[in-house]
Amino acid sequence: MLEEVVKTKRIEIQEKALGIWNDDRRSSLVVVGCRIICVGLAVLEAWSQRNFINEDGISYLDMSDALIRHNWHLLVNPIWSPLYPMLIGLATWITHPSARWEVPLVHALNFVIFLAALASFEFLLRQVVGILKHDGDQTNTGLPPRVPVWAWQLLGYGLFAWSTFGMIWAPRMVTPDLCVATFIYIDSGLLLSLRTESTRFRNCLLLGFALGLGYFAKAILFPMAFVFIAVAFVLIGSWKKAIRPLAMAFVIFCIVSAPLVIAMSSRVGKASYSEVGNLNYAWHVNHVGGGKIAGGPFFPAAAGAPAYLKHPLALLYRQPEVYEFKEPLSLTYPPRSDMAYWGAGTKVVFSPRNQVLAIADGLKLFFRDPHILPLSILIVLGGLIALLRLVSTRSAKTIPRSWPILIPGVVGPCLYLLISVEPRYVAPFFLIILLGLFPIIARKGSSGIGARAAAWPVAVGAILIVCSGLLVAYHLAGFPRAENGEIFLRVGTALNEAGVEPGEEIGIIGDSSDGCRWARLAGVQIVAQVLREDMPDFWNVADPSGVYQAFIRAGARAVVAEQTPPPDRISGWQRLGSTHYYVHLLEPKNEVERVTLNSIAVTPSRQVR
Repeated sequence: MLEEVVKTKRIEIQEKALGIWNDDRRSSLVVVGCRIICVGLAVLEAWSQRNFINEDGISYLDMSDALIRHNWHLLVNPIWSPLYPMLIGLATWITHPSARWEVPLVHALNFVIFLAALASFEFLLRQVVGILKHDGDQTNTGLPPRVPVWAWQLLGYGLFAWSTFGMIWAPRMVTPDLCVATFIYIDSGLLLSLRTESTRFRNCLLLGFALGLGYFAKAILFPMAFVFIAVAFVLIGSWKKAIRPLAMAFVIFCIVSAPLVIAMSSRVGKASYSEVGNLNYAWHVNHVGGGKIAGGPFFPAAAGAPAYLKHPLALLYRQPEVYEFKEPLSLTYPPRSDMAYWGAGTKVVFSPRNQVLAIADGLKLFFRDPHILPLSILIVLGGLIALLRLVSTRSAKTIPRSWPILIPGVVGPCLYLLISVEPRYVAPFFLIILLGLFPIIARKGSSGIGARAAAWPVAVGAILIVCSGLLVAYHLAGFPRAENGEIFLRVGTALNEAGVEPGEEIGIIGDSSDGCRWARLAGVQIVAQVLREDMPDFWNVADPSGVYQAFIRAGARAVVAEQTPPPDRISGWQRLGSTHYYVHLLEPKNEVERVTLNSIAVTPSRQVR
């Protein structure tokens, strides 16, 4: 009888050990497989869009010149954060790429940042998996888990793939959003690791450093740092245990972030960590700005420039309206690259009605934008399941150990809801919300669960990975062709071949969003513009010489139009390669006129002709 009991016990132990080994093996295979897929998709994304650059990317490339030209003041910009352009500048300083390879180099850098984001995500996922296993051990009922760990890992990688390729659009987009995601994942992982007393002090120091460095990546991580520190204090529980390590974390955060705060405050003339929130609130919530919607908030309406602007654009000519925007900094497109300068004087006014409308528009976007919608639905469903579980048990023990990351995950999108929401802004916050919900949904039940329990997370994770792959394949195919960046490279190259040298100033007739891209590749600076909606007025003017003189007074060496000139106006215009862009070179008639025009160009006030 005793031998039978011993034999039965040995079999149970062997079966249990075999089951654990199988689970560990499956988890390892899932991690390796998902890692290979994600890296492969990133390689395809970076290569297929190697010549693509978005409008924001031009501003970061202009800032990156600080490391090459030693213009360190360029890195202190009240709108654009310095970490990403510093990384671009470092890569440029090491490799010295030609104009053709400047943008592909940035995409190669984005791939490296992607690897860092993937590593930080895996660090966070390991913390969540540790909680899943811990909760399983604490609530052991002798039954198998409702959902095996490898299924949650597959779902986690699927969520990461969609948030990265479908929402952040990395490594395609030339923005710091992937850097932001990296720091959010690191901060969240460190937050969960604070439960372990043996490494708490060290992890608090790392958390303070990561929070401070994250502020250099994007301004929103400055207020979010206080959220993480507050949650960490509550997480530790006892103020006696929390005060020393968190005080050190706060001190390190202040030391790391102080240089940028001081430089930013000196730049804007008041205490400030960034002006991006104030200006965007004025533009998106208060709806202040000029009447030229396509030109941006700085271009005045017909009645003139807003009186509150300290640096209004100069209007050099009417019908068509020619705007001039030189400034102390030499940038590709000044109104975009230094929005704080041109928006100086803009006041923020709280309007309850406009604030409610802004929040409503953001909430609508969560369930209307196809890039955000999948994660929004999963958050709603996961939140409902978690709420039902917590209500049904009515026990404090059911509160998940992953609750700390739910707080910053919710606060981040709420901050964006106050002003403006884009998928790439909220992607990392949505991901940590879903990861934080895993331990609640994964709790064991009171009845046996078979393999069917893993169907939902496996299916959702697989679908998200496949959809991410299809999205990258779509980019790999080169669609849409107009956005793959090659046309801007051809325009920039042809402009140099037409006689406009790098470093010279030009005027444009058309859209600045496209104009700043080929201008950067050509190495020229845009100093004057006729907006796209005013192009018909330009082509219909009886004598364009007056318009050309206005461009010359702004210092322009040439004028580039994004539209093919009418047959009766094509004289003097030269086509740029095989594109639809045309250039008109501007030449003063003699040296006397050149001196006169130069003296007019530096005059502070100009009269409209």
